[in-house]
Amino acid sequence: MDSISFLGLGLPGWITIVTVIALFLVLLLTKLSEDIAFLGAMAILGLSGILDQKEDLAGFSSDSVVLVGVLFIVVAGLIHTGVIRWIMQHFLGTPKSYPAAIVRLMTPVAALSTILSNTTVVALFVQVVKDWAKKLGIAPSKLLIPLSYAAGMGGICTIIGTPPNMIIAGLYAQNSGQHIGFFAPTLPGIFCLVVGVLATLAMRKLLPVRESREDGTGKEAVAEEAQPQIGVKTVISALIMLAMILLSSFKVMSLLQSAVVAAAAMLIFRCCTPSQAMKSIDWSVLMIFAGSVVIGTAIQKTGVAEALANGVMRMCGSKPLLVMIMMSLTATFVTEFISNTAAGAIFFPIVYHAAVTMGCDPMPFLISLMIAVSSSFATPIGSTTHLLVYGPGGYKFSDFMKIGIPMNLIILAANILIVNLIYPL
Repeated sequence: MDSISFLGLGLPGWITIVTVIALFLVLLLTKLSEDIAFLGAMAILGLSGILDQKEDLAGFSSDSVVLVGVLFIVVAGLIHTGVIRWIMQHFLGTPKSYPAAIVRLMTPVAALSTILSNTTVVALFVQVVKDWAKKLGIAPSKLLIPLSYAAGMGGICTIIGTPPNMIIAGLYAQNSGQHIGFFAPTLPGIFCLVVGVLATLAMRKLLPVRESREDGTGKEAVAEEAQPQIGVKTVISALIMLAMILLSSFKVMSLLQSAVVAAAAMLIFRCCTPSQAMKSIDWSVLMIFAGSVVIGTAIQKTGVAEALANGVMRMCGSKPLLVMIMMSLTATFVTEFISNTAAGAIFFPIVYHAAVTMGCDPMPFLISLMIAVSSSFATPIGSTTHLLVYGPGGYKFSDFMKIGIPMNLIILAANILIVNLIYPL
């Protein structure tokens, strides 16, 4: 199949593109469940020979998929011991309006995500926000997308805030012998964060009112029974959560390892029962996530992502501002389908080479790339945090597109503006 080529892509690349387009059409235009649609896409990629059997099933053993599943168990322990309700009462307060609730939520979440894994932050806050929203008389779906957006945008603000920032900084040091400072992305990141919060407020009517898939299952009733008094298990589960955060933050363990230890500790200390732990896992979300990992593998393996990036370079020529705009736009598009870490690794050599070839300082191009690859707002598969809120929010695939596409364009404009003000080309 590789011998057939059109516009720089072989037949496997075009089959991958058609599969992705077909998947989106199915998700947008039919009532077929999302997990079945992703399973179908995986079957096509496997049966067509684009991915071998190991690659086609790799999503189920992916670290990121396992991490999400394990975090469901950690959060179950926090719910059943009352920690979640305590956090809600002492951290978020009682804002008097929906816009105030958005600001009250997004600001501290973004701040925490500058130093902690945004996946951890969202996993800890999902049930907090669900309970808080019901207390305020707001549909949880009106707050869970802002939760995910805030965590993603907060991670941009420091070099350690998100994996692609560290990847890009490391590759830059390797190629140039120079280092990107810890706070190099801070001013652009904060500017984009503020713009993102304001944009969320302005577009809040695009956030849907949905019923959580978990509603009516009894989980809320259990959470209600867990009163906010401090009994021994509440303290234990809080300490387990804190240990998980500290172990991963200080690189004693990876986030996955610390989450597995935390989940095991929740079960050992009876913060939740094995039955409660299993019921807490949203299997359809894990299926969607596994499918997105497989699709991302196909996009990278067949050269679709690289072909897009190279096509942008040929189109833009030697116009620095146009190159920055188009590379950022393309990176934002690609990162909706593959991990932001992979997108950063794929685009770094192209962006760096383009900057050097044009005789420009690579720094502004790399800062704009950091922001672009973490600006995936338009699909639930664009970020682990989106998938964590997808089930609890009861969202449809199209819900992310309605607010996410304009958000992508707004943050792109903010990105280009602030980077060029700080680092004039």
